[in-house]
Amino acid sequence: MNVTDRQARAVGILQNNDTGLFIKPGPRQYPHQWNWDTAFVAIGLSNVDPIRAWQEIRALLASQWGDGMVPHIVYHTGPSDYFPTPDFWQIHANPDAPEVDTSGLTQPPILATAVRLLHDRAPDTAASAGMVREVYPQLLAYHRWLHTSRDPENSGLVAIIHPWESGTDNATRWIEPMARIIPTDLPAFRRRDQVHVSPEERPSQDDYDRFIYLIDFFRRRQWRPAALYRESPFLVQDTLFNALLYRANDDLRALAVELSQPTAEIDAWQERTRQAFRQRLWHSRDGLYYDYDLRAQAPIVENTCACFVPLFAGLPDEEAAGRLVTGHLLNPDEYAPDGRLRYYLSSTARSSPHWQPRRYWRGPVWAPINWLLIHGLRRYGYGDLAELIRRRTLDLIDHAGFHEYYDPRDGTGCGSDDFSWTAALAIDLARDFI
Repeated sequence: MNVTDRQARAVGILQNNDTGLFIKPGPRQYPHQWNWDTAFVAIGLSNVDPIRAWQEIRALLASQWGDGMVPHIVYHTGPSDYFPTPDFWQIHANPDAPEVDTSGLTQPPILATAVRLLHDRAPDTAASAGMVREVYPQLLAYHRWLHTSRDPENSGLVAIIHPWESGTDNATRWIEPMARIIPTDLPAFRRRDQVHVSPEERPSQDDYDRFIYLIDFFRRRQWRPAALYRESPFLVQDTLFNALLYRANDDLRALAVELSQPTAEIDAWQERTRQAFRQRLWHSRDGLYYDYDLRAQAPIVENTCACFVPLFAGLPDEEAAGRLVTGHLLNPDEYAPDGRLRYYLSSTARSSPHWQPRRYWRGPVWAPINWLLIHGLRRYGYGDLAELIRRRTLDLIDHAGFHEYYDPRDGTGCGSDDFSWTAALAIDLARDFI
């Protein structure tokens, strides 16, 4: 597939998935608006339709809760055959819930990064500056909510309360903390994620039961943040989530400076996060970042793609970055392509006993993770490796099409087809990087 054909097909997918208000992630599997999908879609649209990119951001922020939380799913168009349905969340028991139906969870906060990128690329800087002024207070409120509701001790690291908040819903690093949860008195539900996608590519029933148990646990507490942080049986300081928040805070600060807004609050967040990230999440013996399980008071020793996201944020020092790249990314027993793997970046190291190359987040390649990795490698001077992964990612998309995720062994497309963030990032990966 040549560049022109790829871009035309990618734009066509985004147009076909466009509901008029938002672009849904996939044509069948995901009919609503998702938080971090929106950010990646907007990044791709910044290359071809900047006005439509801003519309994505505004549509998502229209669902912001009164306390600042930006939810992970927005049901603009009401119920569908997707589960959980809008009414299952029971968010309206909380006085901060918005009028529009949403989930009660959030997702990795990359939105401010997308807004800064849209602004930097804008052909009409005056109009873009107006949009930044409009959304900046909402972005600041969202980050403030994360740093207060999900880090009430001011540790510098925010916590997630459900694997879905990590964006990497079924990752192998959640096996251990989720195994301690015994789902009892489950509400009646019928999962729908296996209708359009093979069950072998989706979470197991045991995992799904635990996902739903947590939702029921939270809705019984009316989604009150203090109660959820205090009582949730799942409470993890996630490397990926915190790295993206750190980068998003950097981008939020740059927007604040442009708007002549104070930055002291953001600066304090960043200082605490830098220290906590190094002291709690970096493990020098293994040369890896590990999530921290607040309930077990112990690191989650599992080698996944999340370990590389701090490169995107600029958090590792040069020594740590070198160990991540040479010791792990280029290690053929873990991530480097060889006779068994053809493509970067498997979502779990192949050395893990839990590695499953086609199971949701337990081995497949994902375009957004590759996009983050490519930018992170360039940041640390690994330009040739970044370019190799960029070209190989586009080769993978050309080979298999615009899928949700891919088998790293042979590039077989998995999950939903005609997937919006893959199409959007294919457009972005084809341009020169900023």
